[in-house]
Amino acid sequence: MGKYIKRKDAISVSLTDFIDFVNKSGGSKMTKVKQVKNRPPYNPATDFYKALREEIIDTHKNNDDKKRLDNLLQKLTDSKKIANYPSSIDGYKKFWGKKKTQWFDPPFYHWLTGDLDIKINPELGLAFDKKYYVIKLFLKADKISKDKLSQILSLMESQLRKEAGDQVIFAVLDVKNSKLYENTKDNFTYLPLLEGEAKSFESIWKAI
Repeated sequence: MGKYIKRKDAISVSLTDFIDFVNKSGGSKMTKVKQVKNRPPYNPATDFYKALREEIIDTHKNNDDKKRLDNLLQKLTDSKKIANYPSSIDGYKKFWGKKKTQWFDPPFYHWLTGDLDIKINPELGLAFDKKYYVIKLFLKADKISKDKLSQILSLMESQLRKEAGDQVIFAVLDVKNSKLYENTKDNFTYLPLLEGEAKSFESIWKAI
């Protein structure tokens, strides 16, 4: 793939926000675009799962024991995180189990379609069970739908395959439910839908 060059006029949208938009209908699509467009600039303090994502990544990078994740709970002061993080940590530790993992840097890329710039950014690159996995973490409490899974995996497959190589398995991990969903290689079934939705997102953004 060619080198990514950031466009000043591009509409930057997170993968999570775009997938949420795709799965809404009617007027709720416009509401989602308004929400994204009017949102204040990114602030780490308002990124609810930032501390957990970083702790999971650092634990693997440093080849530490999964028990390290429990230490994060002692650092929390936000009551919502104190209530929510334990189930996520338990779910991730259950997924980890007795796997002997080895870290590698996961690829990421920007999907530039029209004036839309969507960063495809899986958090984890892990080798275990003699396989290489590039994993996107799903940390929300609600169970991820089959459609959302397929859409995320389609984008990872279409945008990251050349960066990752043929041996990598793309996957989404439903953290709270300890469930890893793997992609089917060369499956671009949802790509036409996603391209159409990207045009719709851009059109609504420019009209409001």
